[in-house]
Amino acid sequence: MEEVVIIGIPVSSWVMIAAVFLGPIAAVQIQKFLESRKEETQNRIKVFKDLMTTRASTLAYQHVSALNMVGLEFRGKQFSKVISAWNIYLDHLNSYPDDEELGKVWVDKSNDLLSDLLYEMGISLGFEFDKVHIKKAGYIPKGYADAENEQIYIRKATIEVLEGKRPLPLDIVQMPFDQEAVDAQKELLRALAAHYAEGKPFPVIVVNEES
Repeated sequence: MEEVVIIGIPVSSWVMIAAVFLGPIAAVQIQKFLESRKEETQNRIKVFKDLMTTRASTLAYQHVSALNMVGLEFRGKQFSKVISAWNIYLDHLNSYPDDEELGKVWVDKSNDLLSDLLYEMGISLGFEFDKVHIKKAGYIPKGYADAENEQIYIRKATIEVLEGKRPLPLDIVQMPFDQEAVDAQKELLRALAAHYAEGKPFPVIVVNEES
């Protein structure tokens, strides 16, 4: 059977030419694809690590920044549980109660939901973590915790003052002392007392504005 010829070149030769040119191109495309997948995985791991390392300090900029990146980095059906846990956690964060007692319950619930989110993220990335370990193993120095609590209190108290719900406490520790002014005040009081005691009239000078 005679081989088909295209533009004077047999098909078998065209196949060889295509393999020579498309082989390197395909290899480059595959390499780019693998590098892209690797970068996406590294980005997800960074978000996960940032949230893990700051899970005991949720007001830290690093924590908030990583939390906002979850929806961007964990896309796709394979991360549906992560996104679901993330949405539930965000919804809870945006519903802080005004009541102080309910606030304590809110904080406990926040810790549980954050643990759920970190657990689902860890599973999706191939890490083996227990929810209890995630919740209890976080460490923050007492000084950091105190500073964070103080910032929350100061912010709330300032807002209440600006809204007129809380008075601004003032305490005068020491007034400026002027001995000359004190002496003049005493002299005036003595003169007034003398006039009242002796029944003396107060001298009055009438000024004629037309003169």
